[in-house]
Amino acid sequence: MKKRRTFINILLYLSAWDELKRRFGSFVTRKKLLAYHVKFNPKKVTLNGLTYVQIDNNTEVIIGDGFIINSGVIAGIDNSSGSKIVVTKGARLNLGKNSGMTNTIIQCHDSITIGDYVNIGAGCLIMDTNFHSTNWENRLDRKKDVLDAKTAPVKIGDVCFIGTRSIICKGVTIGDHSMIAAGSVVVKDVPANEIWGGNPAQFIKSLK
Repeated sequence: MKKRRTFINILLYLSAWDELKRRFGSFVTRKKLLAYHVKFNPKKVTLNGLTYVQIDNNTEVIIGDGFIINSGVIAGIDNSSGSKIVVTKGARLNLGKNSGMTNTIIQCHDSITIGDYVNIGAGCLIMDTNFHSTNWENRLDRKKDVLDAKTAPVKIGDVCFIGTRSIICKGVTIGDHSMIAAGSVVVKDVPANEIWGGNPAQFIKSLK
């Protein structure tokens, strides 16, 4: 019985700690975003939990009013440590108004635009880079490997829904009002007003 109580106490402690991060982590995150010269109104952006942020010099990052970032084990169905935003030198990231994401990773090396009223499910990954060279000879040299990595802009239109654990790859445009089914890997453009899903994602049906 004593061991059982100890285990329950540990669970309660972890739950309480995560709740503290949810309540007070946004203050730390806002300070980070302001330090990185991100254009946003702190009073109109909701940040639940601690979000890892890495923004290099000569970047442009805009977060629209009403944007929500949820992070942590009680922020959604995903139990990862939180959301992550990385914007490398010279890249542009624009997060639209009244949109939101949960425990999502955004890797912006070129340009990523997320429209207004977009819902991004737990555990998603949005990236505009291959990270590594497609030339195997360049991959023998770590510096050449990274420098030769191909990038292409990603654009998600207005009022889209990205299902949990989906991956949006470089060069993809998702049209307005479209939906991506959970667990999908999107490697080509999705027209407006359509549902796509699978790996690789394929057309499922029209929303018109």
